[in-house]
Amino acid sequence: MPKLTQEAIEGNKEHIEEAAKKLFIKHGFHGTSMRLIAAQADVSLGNLYNYYKTKEDILESIINKYELIINTKLKEIFDDIEEPLLPNNLINFGKKVQILVAEHYEFWLLMYIDVLEFENRHCRKMFENLTEKLNKRFYNHFTELKDNKDINNNVDPAIGFTVVYLQFFNYFLIEKLFGGNNHLGINDDEAIVKISEIFSRAIFHPNALEKFSVNKQ
Repeated sequence: MPKLTQEAIEGNKEHIEEAAKKLFIKHGFHGTSMRLIAAQADVSLGNLYNYYKTKEDILESIINKYELIINTKLKEIFDDIEEPLLPNNLINFGKKVQILVAEHYEFWLLMYIDVLEFENRHCRKMFENLTEKLNKRFYNHFTELKDNKDINNNVDPAIGFTVVYLQFFNYFLIEKLFGGNNHLGINDDEAIVKISEIFSRAIFHPNALEKFSVNKQ
């Protein structure tokens, strides 16, 4: 048989991983066998092992590709919002998180599978040193807010943004994956505004909130 091109190999792996992803989500990792993946992908078991030595290799490949997509999307979001803690920008950030969760909900399902079956071994790096990473990315913004005394006493803006960042994700994961059905008793747009308001009041000095409102930042 002719040797496959790299493009053909990657295409075959993508097909296998798509089949495996559906099975992992439906049956869990340990409830899915290599034989079942081969059948779902319509390839022989022997051929499947030509591409992946283990079932975990397939899961790692799927998650790594998703993480690349998510990280790229987050970078685009952060590049678009240079001053994320400003109240209106925080609302805008929440809307972008809503879209990110909705468009890539299968990744979050795989993350929960990883948490349940591997103690988050494969997805852990997404959360390691998160505040440090966000502080580095928005250091100038956070420093300016502190220098201008716009922040409430003893509030670290990097920690504040990390908490609201995770809260937006938690809200939309509950809505998308767990059938939250407006679990705060308000619709998504209202929830974004309310979450932003709560954190803004906790993070900012009242005079700063008034200033940002006047300037419509």
